Amino acid sequence: MATPPDPGSQRSCREATDWLILLQEEPDDPEIAARFAAWRAASPANEDAWQHTRKAMDIVARLPASNAGDWKAGVRSDGTPAAVPPGHSPRRHVMSRRRAVLAVPALAACVALLPFLPELSLRMRADARTGTAERVTLALPDGGSVTLAPASAIAFGHGSDRHHVTLLAGEALFSVTHDERHPFTVTAGSFEVRDIGTLFDVRRAGEGVAVSVKTGLVRVRGGALPDGGQELGAGQMLAADRTAFHADIRAPDQIAAWADGLLMANDQPLGEVVDRLRPWLPGKVVVSPRLADQRISGVYSLADPQAALDAIAHARQARVRRVGSWVAAVW
Repeated sequence: MATPPDPGSQRSCREATDWLILLQEEPDDPEIAARFAAWRAASPANEDAWQHTRKAMDIVARLPASNAGDWKAGVRSDGTPAAVPPGHSPRRHVMSRRRAVLAVPALAACVALLPFLPELSLRMRADARTGTAERVTLALPDGGSVTLAPASAIAFGHGSDRHHVTLLAGEALFSVTHDERHPFTVTAGSFEVRDIGTLFDVRRAGEGVAVSVKTGLVRVRGGALPDGGQELGAGQMLAADRTAFHADIRAPDQIAAWADGLLMANDQPLGEVVDRLRPWLPGKVVVSPRLADQRISGVYSLADPQAALDAIAHARQARVRRVGSWVAAVW
């Protein structure tokens, strides 16, 4: 079943089209430029819509000019001014036609791209990405490394900012050589994780973040955390979003077990455990509401994610019903 377009993305597309037209009509107006900058900064959806609308119009601009006559409204074929209805300025007449010519292809292109905006945005921003069940280890400038979990993406800082990484999606395990002069930081949404010499895991979870430490120390800032942030040591875990945060403790060898091919559940809701398995599975996985909050414990091998899903369901005497190879329901 197709996913319906997000109303917020549709609104951003319409607004991006309006801005495109207004900026063409008033390219030198500082007040409009300031309002446009504020709109772009107001949300990631606005910025994504603007980038894709602009790219779409670049494509449209390279097409044959089948509507070239519409750009010459108010001018006869011999170059002399055409008659303009009383009460209408020639400039307004030209601009209204320009608005129509620009708006239709811009909005159509933007709406056509809506289902693909998140993926396209990720592709444009990411320096490294992983697919389903794929893990990749990359070297960091300080001699450390980052291991990307499946369905994850990161962007590196550039130039003098090479000690900064943005986790765009998914989860990553960072092994960092501590440097007091150049602290290593990871940004995930509105959160920042700063190394104090450590091996640590960061996972994006909706608007929030989950951070856990195998060795060393990190400091996490953002969201509902105190102004000074929260310091985490070996075996400590933190889940936080904009409204709340929760700390927990695990044995350090259980931290980022996925990097060793294991999925560990310690009295956790079955739905959350399946969420952590999803990047290893193709297609869509649905969990029955009656099972999602039931708690389970266990260790599951990621070498066979389908068998792991069966075992997770069996922990609550449930079954996995599969429709082809692309839909699985835990029921």
